[in-house]
Amino acid sequence: KPLILPLILLFSIGCCLSFLFNKKTIFPLFICLIFLSGYLSIQIKLYPKMPDYHIANFLDSTKSIITAKVVSFATHYDKKVRLTLLCQTIEKKHGIKKNITGKINLNIYGKSKEIPEFGDVILFESSVKSIRNFKNPGAFDYERFLRLKGIYGTAYSDISNIKILTPENGYSFFTRFIRKIEKLRTNYYYFILNHTRYSTAGKVMVSLVTGKKETISPDIRDLFSKTGISHLLAISGLHLSIFSLLFFYVFYWFLSRVPALLISGSSRKIAGILTLVPLMGYTVFSGFSPSTQRAFLMTVVLLGSFILEREKDILSSLSIAGILILMVDSSAVFSISFQLSFIAVVFIVCGVSLVNNYLFGFKKKWLAKLGLMIGVTFFAGLGTLPLTAHYFNIVSHVQLISNLIAIPVLGFVVLPLGLIALSCFSFFPVFAAVILQVCSQLILFLTRFSEFLVSIPYSWSRTATLQWITIAAIYFVFISFFLLFKDKRKPSAAFFIIALLSLIFNFSNDWLKKTANTNLTITIIDVGQGSSALIQTPAGNNILVDGGGFSDGSSFDTGRFIIAPFLWQKRIQSLDYVILTHPESDHLNGLVFILQNFNVHTLIKNLDYKNSMSYTTLIKTCKKKNIRIWTPFYKTESLALGKVELIFFNLFNNTLSNGFNNNSLVFKVIYNEFSMLFPGDILMEREKSLSVHHRHALHSDILLSPHHGSSTSNTKFFLDKVQPKSVIISCARQNKYGFPHEKVLKRYARMGINIFRTDEDGATFISSDGKDHIIKTYKGG
Repeated sequence: KPLILPLILLFSIGCCLSFLFNKKTIFPLFICLIFLSGYLSIQIKLYPKMPDYHIANFLDSTKSIITAKVVSFATHYDKKVRLTLLCQTIEKKHGIKKNITGKINLNIYGKSKEIPEFGDVILFESSVKSIRNFKNPGAFDYERFLRLKGIYGTAYSDISNIKILTPENGYSFFTRFIRKIEKLRTNYYYFILNHTRYSTAGKVMVSLVTGKKETISPDIRDLFSKTGISHLLAISGLHLSIFSLLFFYVFYWFLSRVPALLISGSSRKIAGILTLVPLMGYTVFSGFSPSTQRAFLMTVVLLGSFILEREKDILSSLSIAGILILMVDSSAVFSISFQLSFIAVVFIVCGVSLVNNYLFGFKKKWLAKLGLMIGVTFFAGLGTLPLTAHYFNIVSHVQLISNLIAIPVLGFVVLPLGLIALSCFSFFPVFAAVILQVCSQLILFLTRFSEFLVSIPYSWSRTATLQWITIAAIYFVFISFFLLFKDKRKPSAAFFIIALLSLIFNFSNDWLKKTANTNLTITIIDVGQGSSALIQTPAGNNILVDGGGFSDGSSFDTGRFIIAPFLWQKRIQSLDYVILTHPESDHLNGLVFILQNFNVHTLIKNLDYKNSMSYTTLIKTCKKKNIRIWTPFYKTESLALGKVELIFFNLFNNTLSNGFNNNSLVFKVIYNEFSMLFPGDILMEREKSLSVHHRHALHSDILLSPHHGSSTSNTKFFLDKVQPKSVIISCARQNKYGFPHEKVLKRYARMGINIFRTDEDGATFISSDGKDHIIKTYKGG
């Protein structure tokens, strides 16, 4: 880092000298200068020097009275509204008020028409929690994602406890203008939902026109991902390009009626310049998110090249757009939407250049246009395929067909109609409502068509997370074929050989690791307040124990966002066994997504059932996918997996209180001389029963702490029977239950047991050769 500033200065001087004496060298020097400046900018964002009065120094403390300014549009979820705030003051109860700065997210609960808007200064009472990642391999770095936006904490408040301090005449002209746009956006948002009865079609419409995609259900997102059209749900370059074309042709139609402008050719340029005004307005209206800002810059550059009659030099325009975007926000290089957008455009330009002669060889123009549309869709999908597989672990095999239908329907019919409804819904609501009904029917047709495509066997597939070396090799192959079609055979052969060597190195390295691994490995996954573990045997068996999970009303799915990425990162797509210790939400809910998206052979569970949506869906998924369900009935049953054995200690009676917890499947993993005990959420009564009936059989090297370290478990007589050398506690940081209990931690310490905690250490990795074992943590490396 200390060398970055001198290097930036050096390359700046080099650019100036190149401009004066040798202009051919200015481009590579300029690119290096942008790269170094971007790297410095990213480092400053990730590791800023915080002043003492920054909100980052007041996190995870007791409740405080905070005043802050709203600096974002509201994001509406089913049960909450989220705002981004710029903090101004903080005051502890009966303490001194301090001036502070720094951004936080505020989650507002409760219903009210008086939701704070952009520019409001508000007062509320809340503790501000730091942003925390789930510390697992393959996990999305949410903390870095928000830090690059300058957001360092999260607060929660009921709407009734929020007071707006700004007087009605206390807003600047710019703030009043932005507030009117936000009010228009919010009113149209509710207008669409109310007139479509909060239907799926209405929510897709909202996302398409207003950019408020938070209302779309995970099921619809999955459906559109499987058909390869999920990119249409977010405001992107495609949306803004269509918007620009609509206004350009409207302006051009009017200006072309002026003979002087038409003869001079000025009508086209003036129409392009005028189009920038509604384009900017729509960009702000749609939320002005980072992805929308990038799409706006790209569209403006391409529109500028069109005005300057340089539209054929698309690659240069694209390069300028990329440089501008990275100069405005250097962290955009990490953005998935940025990467996908630019790789798609590059492939479209290069791909269409290969087939241009064939396309324009058609005698009928409509055939040429149809061929161009198919070519654009094909090359965009081909270019983004490796990145889509890497980031989303899904590949659509029908995306060419689905996009050929979806882009015209959504892009050229529904979006323009939605904009027409936007322009008149406040003064001609009946006409706008009719338009929305037409759009809803079109979206419903597209949804049904997508469901039909997904029902076709092999129309989509899940993929393990691709390594970057594999992604690079795939793109080298693409480059090789492109050069080959351009009759550049030697460079083509060079790229193909590099790709082949990269793939051979990668796959041989993976094969050597698998064949050399004779250890039993167990990973206790960090799922917050819950439990989940992966057992991998030397024989190659994969066993998932529980799936974590939040309450049934929570929108966060641990299976989707934590466990599945962890498994895909380990290139696991099949599970031999999934064990559900008991059907409580913090062990059950994450398993639903896993059973739906992985090849699972057998589900092992106890006799309990629960009247919940998650449990019902789990059993229905087993029936639909022919997943065997096995329930150990007898007092002791075992499962042999090569040299590894799982012994299940069943109930001797079912009269214990706290049924779900005490009825947990308790099992022990044995690999030669090594053993680990998984007791689920058993409480004191079950611990006593196990200690009496099984005694020496409970002895294990490692214990997964019963009930997350609860004081109603972990009794001394149970621990005396297990005699673990180490205990692993799966719990959430600062959870409301107070797990692990201080009394339990002291008991572990007195008994000389090593303690590992997922809330502090992250995922815990155990490896045993059958004799000795090693424990490592995500935090400790």
